[in-house]
Amino acid sequence: MISRIAKWVRLWALSTFATALFSSSAVAQDKLKVVVTIPDLADLVQEVGGERVAVTTICRGKENLHAVTPRPSHLVALSKADLFVQIGLSLETSFVPGLIEQCGNAKVKPGGAGFVNGSEGWSAIDVPRDLSRQGGDLHPQGNPHMNLDPRAGRHLVERIYAGLCRVDAASKPLYTERRDAYLTRLAVAEERWSKLGASWKGKPVVVYHQEYSYLIARYELAPCGAIESKPGIPPTPNHIAELVGRMKAANCATILTAIWSNGDQVERVAEATGARTVELPNMCGGIAGSETWIGMMDLVHRRLDEAIGMSAPQK
Repeated sequence: MISRIAKWVRLWALSTFATALFSSSAVAQDKLKVVVTIPDLADLVQEVGGERVAVTTICRGKENLHAVTPRPSHLVALSKADLFVQIGLSLETSFVPGLIEQCGNAKVKPGGAGFVNGSEGWSAIDVPRDLSRQGGDLHPQGNPHMNLDPRAGRHLVERIYAGLCRVDAASKPLYTERRDAYLTRLAVAEERWSKLGASWKGKPVVVYHQEYSYLIARYELAPCGAIESKPGIPPTPNHIAELVGRMKAANCATILTAIWSNGDQVERVAEATGARTVELPNMCGGIAGSETWIGMMDLVHRRLDEAIGMSAPQK
């Protein structure tokens, strides 16, 4: 009798385990498959979508976004995606057009219900008047690095929210609740950043690439030049000499650079001017502490504040 009971207990346990495993698998299969270009978008999609979404990110956080090489796995993910989210403004032009063209998934192509252009409705800066190649690697619609503007999180969340609701209308109440909760937390962070940046106006800075132009414009810092001769073009010795002269004349003591560009050329300029090099993330995940978009912007603000001689307030 005891043996028979033990047998039924084992069968019941196996049945329960199998049912739970099947249910877990079904839930996983039911998740919306979202592909995004950069980790910033992955974080924001996760914030709005929660457990409802499974996110694949193409970039890892340290790349030069103008020179990304896609992998076959990205094509497979995009072919199965319910939603695709990019920044736009030609930021991902080195890898997105080819993936979109070859994925065979009409709903994530421009015009499809599952295509989200994060920069739609954004007021871009640095829109070129002349698109001649003599100007370097120009972006016809303006500076594409909007993800590094402290005001971009709010804009991108709304674009992502609209996309999720479009492809999954039944879950709109969930997305609305999560979006609103995130925007409440974001408002606190935005206030923190504004207070910190209030004293930066007019402080001269140099960049390697134009990634931080939105940040500079937001706080009215004084751009003193770029180490690149032109966007995407490495500096010449003459350009470096001219830049060093301008920095000394302007008493510019801060160089902003990303991980991918923090090399010998930046070091030479820093040595020649005595300027401090500030390595900043150009997207989430590139530097420890920048795993989320709010966390990344906190890190950017702290490092910049320290570089220009102000101490960051306690949170």
